[in-house]
Amino acid sequence: MHKHNALMSQSEIEICIYNLLKQTEVKFDTQHVSKLAALVVLLKKWSNALNLTAIRDEKDIITLHILDSAVLSPLLLGKNIADVGTGAGFPGLVVAILNEDRHFTLIDSVAKKLSFVRTACVELGISNVDIINNRCENIVVDTPFDCIVSRAFAPLNRMVNWCLPLLSDNGSFIAMKANLTDEEIKAVPDSVKIEKIERLHVPNLDAMRQAVFITKA
Repeated sequence: MHKHNALMSQSEIEICIYNLLKQTEVKFDTQHVSKLAALVVLLKKWSNALNLTAIRDEKDIITLHILDSAVLSPLLLGKNIADVGTGAGFPGLVVAILNEDRHFTLIDSVAKKLSFVRTACVELGISNVDIINNRCENIVVDTPFDCIVSRAFAPLNRMVNWCLPLLSDNGSFIAMKANLTDEEIKAVPDSVKIEKIERLHVPNLDAMRQAVFITKA
């Protein structure tokens, strides 16, 4: 069977996002919802041309990109936050929209995806974002980050080794993982401490999502 893929209007997307966010602990207002809906429309438009994401259906974009990123918002710590391996801007763009009082640095090695992130920032008026087109292990920052987030793109131990030099001494690294194994946890280096592992509730998503909070030991 083919998936029903009728285009949703921007107002329908807004209603869908609003109703799903109400089921979470995310703080938001109507302006946030309209920006997030505009981001869905923009991602769909760009994806068709540039193949930014395999997820094309608006409802899937809302669940797997917008909501899956937004549930991280209440967990963020500090004012100066990095998103490592942001891809087309997830979770970074979503949490930047929801947290205008914080500054976000979105890091990725794929220029094509970051060109979408730049366009989204301009078109949606997102002014609290910087972009770095590089691999995180090659980056040197003047001011370490209070918090680093990532929708885990590699095993935890490798992510820790890459991200730790960018983290302030009291900072937290929050890795979002779908399938966390005991082996992966045991492989984390002694230079860090796993503070807690929190299960994330993403409305409309049955798959397991966990946030792993890691600090310097």
